Amino acid sequence: MMAMTLSVAGQQPAGGRAGAPDVVSAARQLKPGFFLITGAGANTAVRVTTEGLIVVDSKLPSSDTSDNFAALSAQLKAISPLPVKYLLNTHHHPDHVGNNGKFADAGVKVVGLEALKSNMAADTRTAQLAGRPSETFARDYVLKFGGVQVEAHHLGNAHTNDDTIVYFPDLKIAMISDTVTDTNPVVDWANGGSVLGWRSSLEAILKLDFEIAIPGRGEPRPKADVAAFKTKIDTVIDRGNAAIKAGATKQTFMAQVKIDDLGWMEQPAFFENLFDEFSRSK
Repeated sequence: MMAMTLSVAGQQPAGGRAGAPDVVSAARQLKPGFFLITGAGANTAVRVTTEGLIVVDSKLPSSDTSDNFAALSAQLKAISPLPVKYLLNTHHHPDHVGNNGKFADAGVKVVGLEALKSNMAADTRTAQLAGRPSETFARDYVLKFGGVQVEAHHLGNAHTNDDTIVYFPDLKIAMISDTVTDTNPVVDWANGGSVLGWRSSLEAILKLDFEIAIPGRGEPRPKADVAAFKTKIDTVIDRGNAAIKAGATKQTFMAQVKIDDLGWMEQPAFFENLFDEFSRSK
């Protein structure tokens, strides 16, 4: 995998040391014409075309102490002098849509799932944020622009009910958002998230022809890692169903579902919601 870092004066790398500030990192080239910018919230992907840039996810909103939009814009200009033309989001949480309004003000077309637009308006964390999609789609979207093709697909409810996989077929790269994590899946049940849906969503993702998966946060990973995470989801679902069949109650469910071999933590709220979801599905 090619990796190239673009340096911009005044920028610091994100992540790295424990306790380090979550700031916009220097852009890295993963493949010709494709760059990753980590830090300050969710990962941001940049696809360079002959007519402008296609950006995926706009990071956390700027604050009194951190101008994330300015820092992100500096990285985009370091990648290419061409303007950003399209912005897509992988789901509606503020670390993914925080600077949508700034991009929209600059004339960028914001594209997103219909459910994402609705959730941005209804979720108290994003209701005050500008930049809801001006162009929406129900499930699948294909953008042909500047000699490249980018696809966006809702393949089921997992982290939220507006999870969107942004797929770059010519590069075999998939932005998979928070459908793969390094620990327990974070399920936004209030916004349609679902562990049962997570399994079918990952199954659909794995049918795409990709070599590199970019999660919502963290480093790019191979397709095998996505399959491995699906195995963990499958295991928890199977064990959870077996526990309920054996008479588990909401109070005993966590103790009856083994997860230590999965590298997951015992989180009471997670298991309480999981029990409710399993119970509703019966």
